[in-house]
Amino acid sequence: MSNTTISDDFEVLSSKSNYFKMVPGEHKIRVLSNSIAGWLWWTEEGDGTRKPNRIPVGQNPPVEFAESVKKFLTFAIWNYEFGRMQVWEVTQSSIQRELKRLDHDPDWGSLTGYDLKITRVGTDMNTTRYTVTPKPKTEISKEIAEAVNEGLPELKALFVNEDPFTEQVEKDEALPF
Repeated sequence: MSNTTISDDFEVLSSKSNYFKMVPGEHKIRVLSNSIAGWLWWTEEGDGTRKPNRIPVGQNPPVEFAESVKKFLTFAIWNYEFGRMQVWEVTQSSIQRELKRLDHDPDWGSLTGYDLKITRVGTDMNTTRYTVTPKPKTEISKEIAEAVNEGLPELKALFVNEDPFTEQVEKDEALPF
C-alpha cells in the first residue's frame, strides 16, 4: 500500500496559454516590456462567442458599450510559475494604480528592474482584492534574457485582434536587458 494519495502517473499540466490569468494565490512575475494602454469591451458574435475589442487610450470607445468598457495596461511578462513569457492584460484599477506608483517612484523605477509578487484573494467581484509587492532589484536570469533575445510579443497586435506572439519585436526594439 502506498503512502501517497495521488497516482504516480498523474501529470501536472503547465500553462500553455500565452496570457497570464490571475487566479487566487500568489504569482511571481517580471515585466519585460513597456506597456500599451487602451480601452477594452466585449461583444457577442452571431454564433454566441464573445470577442474582445480594444482601441488605444487616445480613441473613444463606442457609446453603446460605455457601461462595460474597461481601461487596460498590457505588458509582456515572465511568469516564474510556468517558466515562460506571457502577455498580462491588467484591467483592475487597484493593480494599475500600484504599478504606476512603483514605476514612478524614484526608489523603484522601471517595472523591468525587479520582480513583482501579485497576490489575489477572493473569487468574486465583491470580495476579490489584489496586492502588488515589489521584490529586491535583481538582474534577470540567463533563461529570461535568452527568451527576451528571441523577441518580445508585439502587444499592438491586440488592437486588431491578432495574436501578439505571431510577430515578435526584434531585440533592438525591446528594452535593454
